[in-house]
Amino acid sequence: MNTMAIVIACGKEEELSPGTETAFLTLGDVPMLALTLKTMQATPSIDGIIVSVVKARTDAAVHLTKRYGCTKVQGIVIGGVNRLSTLRTVFSKVPEPASVIVIHEASRPFVAIDVLEETIKAGKRYGCAIAAHRLSDAVKLAPNGMKAVKTLERNSVWAAQTPQAFKYEVLEKLIAGNAKNIKILDDESEFVRKPSEVHMVEAGPANIKIRTSADLAMATALLNAKIA
Repeated sequence: MNTMAIVIACGKEEELSPGTETAFLTLGDVPMLALTLKTMQATPSIDGIIVSVVKARTDAAVHLTKRYGCTKVQGIVIGGVNRLSTLRTVFSKVPEPASVIVIHEASRPFVAIDVLEETIKAGKRYGCAIAAHRLSDAVKLAPNGMKAVKTLERNSVWAAQTPQAFKYEVLEKLIAGNAKNIKILDDESEFVRKPSEVHMVEAGPANIKIRTSADLAMATALLNAKIA
């Protein structure tokens, strides 16, 4: 049962600075994309990788995969204007027979091998599995601004992350739809309506997404701590 990884490296984080391509920022002296690919390269369950980038970064992505010895990378694909169009483009390039597809954002450079392995294993078993982190703080629900309408039970709320693993046919349902204006926040959320159909894998607080300058500073501190 082959597993193909899709690495989304074409996102721009306006909160860092206008048009910043997070995947190509460096932590230490290594681009975030390289950190992600090196982890996937070392993950036994991943058989191949396709990387999605903006057109202007195609050559840089090719050079990066060669420099860091990412031999599992089978293609560099130009991403679309949003997550859905990117998935459709990349999915069309997935070679057969890929039974499981695991999607990960390059802006989460600290994904661990065991989290990838557990998410893939759960994806094979349940059809859809996502890395997530259980929140230990009390969570307030305030859908209309600053006024809380409900307090959710402590330890019952999870923050969705990537990687997210899907059986091939499950992900195919997502990208086969005709809707053009769907904004996918979490890849599974548009088509998995029953909570029991999504299996969550604890990824821990270190699997952070780099969105802001504060996130970047925290990531740098985490990297320095690992090196030390």
